[in-house]
Amino acid sequence: MAKTRHHNAAFLSPEDLAELDFAFLGDNVLIHSTCVLVNCQRMSIGDGVRIDPFCVLSAGESLAIGDYVHIAGHCVLMGAAAISLGDFAGLSHGVKILSASDDFVGGSLIGPTIPDDFRTVDARPVILGRHAVIGAGSIVLPGSALGEGATVGSLSLVKGQVEPWTVSAGSPACKVRDRDRTGVLDAEARFLRSLLQVA
Repeated sequence: MAKTRHHNAAFLSPEDLAELDFAFLGDNVLIHSTCVLVNCQRMSIGDGVRIDPFCVLSAGESLAIGDYVHIAGHCVLMGAAAISLGDFAGLSHGVKILSASDDFVGGSLIGPTIPDDFRTVDARPVILGRHAVIGAGSIVLPGSALGEGATVGSLSLVKGQVEPWTVSAGSPACKVRDRDRTGVLDAEARFLRSLLQVA
């Protein structure tokens, strides 16, 4: 039987992470070695975070990731304004979070190769509350805010506010139904108690 090889299957070591000069780095953080990390000194990453292969994280004003956040492969978080992911938030495969976007329909030039005087850029913070989840392939635009427990289905376009403990989907994302707040918070409480038992 042939031996199985795992190419590029390694996460960065604690020593590698320490050299990146994060604003804050929690315990038990896993960041895959294929990720592109820009402006680490403006990034804060909490405990128990995992960032899977081929992600791009580029901090503008700031990028704050809470505790026990999972960012699946091929996600992009970037833009001039702040981005914040609350505790237990999750990004599924291929999610794009943009805190800045050029004006594509007005009379401005676009792109980072053009001086700011000739561009019109919409740069506004993006905030995901605790337990917010974004489905695979979705895009979150500047100025969007997902309340606690808000979820968005796959291939959705988030533009603006998503109410807490709701399930939304579509382009633009609209509410489909409510989410089970009690069940999620009970699971969180059980998980946190389990951590205390291990310690």
